[in-house]
Amino acid sequence: MRLFGLFLVFVSFVLVSCSTVIKEPKVRILKENYCSPTIAYTDYEVEVIDIKKDSVLANQLSSHDYILATHIGIKSLLSKLGESKDPIEKLELKQQINTRILLFQTEIDAVAAELDCNGERFDQLARVLDSKNNKTNTELTVATIALGAAITLSTALIKNDNLNKGINITGGIAGAGLGFLLLNPKGKKVELNNNRNLLRNVWENNNEDIAFPPALWRVMNEKSFSNEGELSLLQTLKNRWITFAFEDNISKKQEELYFGKGGLFSSDNIHLMSDMNNELQATVRTVQQDLRSLVFNISLLK
Repeated sequence: MRLFGLFLVFVSFVLVSCSTVIKEPKVRILKENYCSPTIAYTDYEVEVIDIKKDSVLANQLSSHDYILATHIGIKSLLSKLGESKDPIEKLELKQQINTRILLFQTEIDAVAAELDCNGERFDQLARVLDSKNNKTNTELTVATIALGAAITLSTALIKNDNLNKGINITGGIAGAGLGFLLLNPKGKKVELNNNRNLLRNVWENNNEDIAFPPALWRVMNEKSFSNEGELSLLQTLKNRWITFAFEDNISKKQEELYFGKGGLFSSDNIHLMSDMNNELQATVRTVQQDLRSLVFNISLLK
């Protein structure tokens, strides 16, 4: 009887420890957003997109390249380059143009690096939770088997019918609890506060915190840079999240969790955060295709 009592204490411990929030040191390290840049992004003066006003340059570049040149701040430099007859001035203008293009390329790489870092950070955090959940499920399975054996042994050794009934009832309740946890494992969770979250900028279509470099943000909100030309790259990405990640039905609780202040994340939640960061990174990198077109056509200008 004493052995059975000790076993029930062990079962109670397993039941209590199955859905706790993890707060161990290595989890705290992964919770910190060490991927965010240490300095803020700055922008140069934004030029006005007016193809009709700059007909000479517009004739030399496609509307696609012209718009990109405007967003990254080299439209006026290209116009001066086309008008200049001075070789030295042309050389200086080309250097300024190349510097602006290099800056924009660096901005693409910087945002992609942050998103890649976050994707890896969330993946690693999810693996920690998965490992602990697997360990918990193993403990629950062992506890269920051991509980059945303990009930059988206690029934065989104890001759008091009333006591046997009590043991069977108590053991049955504990066994049902263990079985329920195996069928519906809550799993370990971790609390995350998303103070800086590039996913939120996309979801709310808001870059007031300048988490994205302004030039890159303008380009990714430009409809002409998407394949269909009807929605921007960011709007298209958001629609994919709604369709595939949330199956066309996202709740307020989910919206707050992923794109708001955060909260308690399960392993599945964190895996999804990782996936969305990786998808946004891929979208950011597609801008390089547009930049390549612009650089190539600039090289053809005389």
